[in-house]
Amino acid sequence: MTGKRMNSSKNKRLSRREFIKTTAGAAAGATTGLWFLDGKAPVFAKKRTLTSLALSLFVPSGDEMFIQIMKEFGKQAGCETRFDTVATHEVPPKVASEAAAQAGHDLWNIWEAYGFLHRHSIIDLDDVLDPIDKEQKFFKGPKECHFIEGHWKLAPYYWFAMPQNVNIKHWKDAGLEVPKTWFELHERGKILKTLGHPIGIPISQKSTDGNHDWWTCLWCFGGKVFEADNKTIAINSPEMRTWLEFAVNLYKDCMTPEVLTWDDAGNNRFMLSGKGSWVMNPISIWNAARTKKMPIAKYIKHYPSLSGPAGRHNATFNHGWAVTKFSKNQDLAKDFLRYFYQPENYSRWVKAANGFCMPTTELVLKKTESVWKDEPDIAVLPGEAPYVHSQGWPGNPTQYVAAFNERYMLAQMVHRCIEGQSPASVTQWAEKELQKIVRETK
Repeated sequence: MTGKRMNSSKNKRLSRREFIKTTAGAAAGATTGLWFLDGKAPVFAKKRTLTSLALSLFVPSGDEMFIQIMKEFGKQAGCETRFDTVATHEVPPKVASEAAAQAGHDLWNIWEAYGFLHRHSIIDLDDVLDPIDKEQKFFKGPKECHFIEGHWKLAPYYWFAMPQNVNIKHWKDAGLEVPKTWFELHERGKILKTLGHPIGIPISQKSTDGNHDWWTCLWCFGGKVFEADNKTIAINSPEMRTWLEFAVNLYKDCMTPEVLTWDDAGNNRFMLSGKGSWVMNPISIWNAARTKKMPIAKYIKHYPSLSGPAGRHNATFNHGWAVTKFSKNQDLAKDFLRYFYQPENYSRWVKAANGFCMPTTELVLKKTESVWKDEPDIAVLPGEAPYVHSQGWPGNPTQYVAAFNERYMLAQMVHRCIEGQSPASVTQWAEKELQKIVRETK
């Protein structure tokens, strides 16, 4: 899905007392910007516009609800609001450009290790998030991505559960059971490809889904990029070479060349066309088919992630909101985060996203758990949580992992092997590239 710029809104002002009552209650209200103290925004605030940059969700209703919540905040804060969205793969270069220019949006929606990469361009949010954490309890995964060098640098926004997405008709017609292991996927994927229904994993340098899928697969084969100390490079190992051999065979036996050019919508189009039999993805494919009342909707099902020789593992994308250092509206941005993370507001946003985005706090998960419990087609999603790691595991996400992902290194490694290079030479090449990344990334 391509991004689009959303319209701004300028709205009425409420008194400080009304603002506090509507949003955070007296405790949180006591920490809001001083410009509320006299009951109305000062003159300069009339010209302020709170801006945010995010990826365009593959569930439009989630973006629509976020726009609504921003507008509600704007009414109470006496400011304009603007929510700008772009395609997923366009976010990292756009953020890097703004960081270099020290100019741009007040709020960035970034994920996984990008907070580490841009930690010098975003402000600490301890005063906002410590009270929220105390009340709502952020989960461990989002915290390890967004709590950086002893401070909250990003507000945990959501994480993805990315199970197997299956066109169950193709599997049943072939007399095949949905796999539980990567080896079963390979063996059964061969059969499905011969029947005209291949599987797909992105192997391109414009698909963040490919980053997810290959992290997941390599962990299941015991591979890792860094050791747990976050610095020792571990990519040139027998496990990584075994993973590469498997990945090449999976591509040659079970996929088609189109995966070499996929963007983040590629796997969605693949499944919705009726051609594809299997991908790993959030539930956007199912949601799109259901929302558009497509006949294929009844065949799109979700199954638990796969296991391999080293166990069952799955990656994710932990998304967060950062406030930029160059923002002239830092206090306003903080006030908006306080407003958004009120349990009622955060819960209605999670519900509006139709199960696509998993909440980051224990309290809001309890408030929204019916989204998954009441819908059998997505009931599997919360069960992924125990198997999910942040990209960079067994270490933490770091600026090195962000730079590694930004270069789509795992996809590059698989692609080089597909072209005929040996796994040994490719892991040696990747080791040298990582050494450069560690030297050059600050």
